[in-house]
Amino acid sequence: MTRKEILSLRDSISIEEVASRSEEIKSKLISTPMYAEAKNIFSFLSFNKEVLTKPIINDCLQKGKKVYIPICNMEIREVVLCSFDGWDKLRPNRMGILEPAKDSIRISDRKVLDLAIVPGAVFDKAGNRIGYGGGYYDKFFSSLKKDIVKIAICYSFQLVDHIAPDPHDVPMDYIITEKEIIRCHE
Repeated sequence: MTRKEILSLRDSISIEEVASRSEEIKSKLISTPMYAEAKNIFSFLSFNKEVLTKPIINDCLQKGKKVYIPICNMEIREVVLCSFDGWDKLRPNRMGILEPAKDSIRISDRKVLDLAIVPGAVFDKAGNRIGYGGGYYDKFFSSLKKDIVKIAICYSFQLVDHIAPDPHDVPMDYIITEKEIIRCHE
């Protein structure tokens, strides 16, 4: 299936299905040693019918973990890392995706991260990822320390047999769906 077909399938699932599958994914994620040991976690802010990240972020905060979120800089086509300071400090950007309001932006050093929770449209079990076409996250991942664990969260129908990666693509370390936790490479 193509990215367009998978995104269309994702957009067709019900809100109840999103909530149910997201809860399964969250349970699997928070049971991993990588999550338990992480102190500084990057998470995307879910949009439309992506896996819900608000429950994951709330779990991080409840456990005393520091959360960092993306701001997509459209001019340089790159993700800027920002400290998460609360749901009330977020506003929708021009795409409708939540980001920190201008007066609450706290740019952070990428070196503090030890875990990244990653979005995407399509994945394969080798950890290859197709995003939404902007290349924002590949640039972001290539600028991180090499030992940061990258965990993609997606629905099982977003997995395909094989994706031919481009040279600049950065593979995920794990993929978590509502059905399984996949370790992408040894």
